[in-house]
Amino acid sequence: MSVQSRRTPQMFARVAAGALALALAACQTPAPKPGAQPQMPVTGPAASRASAQQLLQSARTLPSPQRDQQTLQAAAILYDLGEAEGARDAVTQIDPQQLNDAQFARYAHVYGNLLASEDEFFRALDLAASPRLDGTWLQLPRETSLPLRDLRADLWGLLGDLDSAIAERQQIAMMAQNAEMVAENNNGFWQLLTQLPSSELQLRADESNDPMMRGWYELALLGRDTQTDISSQLTALSRWRQQWPRHTAASNPPQALRLLEQLAAERADQIALLLPLSGPLGSAGRAIRDGFMAAYYSALEAGAPTPKVQVYDTGANKPFEEIYQEAVNGGAQAIVGPLDKQKVANLVATEKLPVPTLALNYADEGRLTGDLVQFGLAIEDEARQVARQTYRQGHRQAMILAADSGWGQRGADAFTEEFQRLGGSVSVRRTFHDRSDFSKLVSDTLLIPESKSREAALRRQLAAPLEFTPRRRGDVDMLLVLAQPQQARQINPMLAFFYASDLPVFATSQVFAGTINRERDRDINGVRFTAMPWLFENDNQTKQVIESQAAPAPAFARLYALGADAFRLFPRLPMLRQFPQQRVHGLTGALSLTTDGRIVREQVWARIDQGAPVPITTTVEPLPRPQENMESIELSSSGENL
Repeated sequence: MSVQSRRTPQMFARVAAGALALALAACQTPAPKPGAQPQMPVTGPAASRASAQQLLQSARTLPSPQRDQQTLQAAAILYDLGEAEGARDAVTQIDPQQLNDAQFARYAHVYGNLLASEDEFFRALDLAASPRLDGTWLQLPRETSLPLRDLRADLWGLLGDLDSAIAERQQIAMMAQNAEMVAENNNGFWQLLTQLPSSELQLRADESNDPMMRGWYELALLGRDTQTDISSQLTALSRWRQQWPRHTAASNPPQALRLLEQLAAERADQIALLLPLSGPLGSAGRAIRDGFMAAYYSALEAGAPTPKVQVYDTGANKPFEEIYQEAVNGGAQAIVGPLDKQKVANLVATEKLPVPTLALNYADEGRLTGDLVQFGLAIEDEARQVARQTYRQGHRQAMILAADSGWGQRGADAFTEEFQRLGGSVSVRRTFHDRSDFSKLVSDTLLIPESKSREAALRRQLAAPLEFTPRRRGDVDMLLVLAQPQQARQINPMLAFFYASDLPVFATSQVFAGTINRERDRDINGVRFTAMPWLFENDNQTKQVIESQAAPAPAFARLYALGADAFRLFPRLPMLRQFPQQRVHGLTGALSLTTDGRIVREQVWARIDQGAPVPITTTVEPLPRPQENMESIELSSSGENL
């Protein structure tokens, strides 16, 4: 499935059904040429590909601005009909300077959506956020400005500028004309706000002077906290409605909240937890079990209805199939586990499972039936997320430095596959290990020795003294580092030393050790990485229980978080099956379900700032222009450039 096909239901397929009529209604009907038959405006059901072609053909005979206005009519028709290629051909013929402000807004809407559908997100945003629009919003009719503002909000949200997207949603909320528009905008608000860590939402709720936004932040906190039981969440939602009876989300709640009552009625009363508590995977299995039970006891202490949980040790010397059947015979209505990858593969190969099962690892393939879901901490999810985000931000040529471990190489493979599928390329990929000479690794990968060799050759050929500044390779515009903290701390400083301080550095969550150490981690300042929400959820009750009782090392904290999320995720699986666009926000990430039964995690974005991680909520700094692969050389005697 392509990125476009995954994204379209959420964003760019939401072009207003009335886009055609809007474009036609406000575009002036061109004055007929002397002696020619007048062109009748084409509107409503009569609009067709043939009518668009007719408009395009006659537009060629018209002078500007009539030609551009009529071409816009045709482009709007073709786009509304799904003729993206024809609409793109038409809209690129338009001189936007020949359009009035209302027409330019519609042009920006149609062309912006076409660009976005082709993954040209920055060009789309440049058009949708054109300075020309700044002073025109009050003059534009709502039916013209609303679709364009919706596109702007979607693009800012997609590119990670959550603050701009939220501000745009606020504008849309004041303009929405009917319940359908309000509901759609509220869903957009929800998708944006629930990307913020709970600590950030709480801070904004405490500091906001806007009552409507304070209500949104408090509601998002309620929904963001899917670590609570569904019944507790329903109770909290009821209290929120009593406090905010006139809030837009009280009358038009986001879709995810509307599903809570259905989920509460469908939850299982008895669950079996199948994990290795002994053997090679025993320590991992026990950490997951303790995380699962911490979430269980948090729900129990809150007075929420909780299922009976029976734990089975799959690490014992007993066939897994027998343990699974024993759990079923014991009355389990749902099963969580196993952890072992081969045991998960065996479940995938089973034609029909007797009860719904949430496996805690991934087999090599999915399963199209509804009885098995696979959920784990796959590095591949993080690597693909980095690929999508960096591509959206305009990067096209990547350099990869990856640890020689299994996870490092799998992450590099997944990033490469996703990045190339999107249209990017990987210019160079290098592998390192703990004893690598990181100075040589970075220098060689950036082609610094070759640059210095050219310096030596020039010095031999030229009689005059020269000043020479080596340059790094120019065929990369980003770096992905798949490294543990101690490795990244050696790699990152080398980039500045070897003339690559302008190269944006991205990483997966492994780059941060899990505990703040400003002295050591200042060496990875500026690195942007995917982070588990666990990192920022210090007020989360389940996390507090885990840390107080187990004090897990950072490596095991991930497994505790996995166990806690498994407890909260399972009763919400019917929601994810019914509404694939919905996500469950857990301690391991925003969790969504693919059609073949795999949970995909999308983590929050963070950056190391002054040696500590901080969440990213606004647009990152502008991308540097790709360097030419040319050294800076000056003759010291004359100052002439070579």
